[in-house]
Formats: sequence, C-alpha cells, structure tokens
Amino acid sequence: MRAMRVALALLLLSMVLLGPACAGKLRFFGSGSEARFRHRELGYEVAYPSVLDRPGWSMGSLAESDLLVHHVDGSAWALASNCRATKAPLPVLAAELARATGGRTKVEGVAIEHAGLPGISQHLVRVEADRLLQLKTVTLRGAHCTYDWILIAPSEARLKELEPLFDAWWQSFEPGPGERETGDGQ
Repeated sequence: MRAMRVALALLLLSMVLLGPACAGKLRFFGSGSEARFRHRELGYEVAYPSVLDRPGWSMGSLAESDLLVHHVDGSAWALASNCRATKAPLPVLAAELARATGGRTKVEGVAIEHAGLPGISQHLVRVEADRLLQLKTVTLRGAHCTYDWILIAPSEARLKELEPLFDAWWQSFEPGPGERETGDGQ
C-alpha cells in the first residue's frame, strides 16, 4: 500500500501525465451541476470537478490515480483509492501520504468525518526546484478502502483560491456499498 501511495504522490508532484483520464476506472454520468463519476468496481461516486469548466484546466491520467485534473500553472487535484488490507490507524495513513508527497506539515492534521467515514485533512508544503508548493490532502477510511485526495498549488494565494472548490469536490464523495462499516483501526 505504501508503495502505491508513494508512487502516486511522486508522479503527481512531477506532473507526469500518461494519457486520457478515466480510461477504465470511472464512468461519467449526468450533466451540468449534476455531472458525476462512478467507480466501475468500487461503486463510489464523486462530482465532476468544477474547475474543468475554467480555462487552463484539463484531465490527465496516472496509473495510481482514479482521477487527475491539472492546470497549466502547475495546480492539480487527484483522487486515489487503495483497497489493500491495512490495520494502520488514520494518523499513520495521513503521515504516510505526507511523507510520500515529500511535504512537511504546515498545519497539524484535523480529524474529519464525511459520509460516515472517518478521515484526516492536512496542509503541507514542499520545496520543489525554486518554489514552495502548497498541498492539502484529505484521507478517508472505509471498511475496505482508503481514499486520498491531493490538492497541489504553486503558491499560498492559489491554494486559498482553489481550496473551497477542492473541498466541495471531495465532499461530493459518496462511498460505495459496504464502505460505511469502518470497524477497528481508525
């Protein structure tokens, strides 16, 4: 599991795009403000990212992500699901994602709950080349899968601009069947 999360974070941060998005994992349905994606195997749903209606944004694909959108300025959003068994507590999963991104904690992680799933939201910073990237991550834990969202922004001002839209996007998440039964290890 850690290897997948490390690969996702490193590839995302370096913006290696591998082709058309959602080639097989997600199915698009609906239209307008009701447009959504549904994961073909896991059954979860998430809204169509609203930023895709703005200039400069497009969809990309990474083998490790379920959905990736990126902007020409280096901003990006990603969602990845991991359904390998783990008993690691949520703080460990969030810390692992932070390490995988190369980010260091800017603001201590905050416990959250969404759609009946416990989670952690954290703000990170990462030095890359000559700039300080701003990151926000959200990790939700279901009974069978862990879901990670990553927002990358090239500046603090850009993070503040994108964060409300990013939050609305990840908060549109509806888990698939059976994921609300979280059990131990939270």
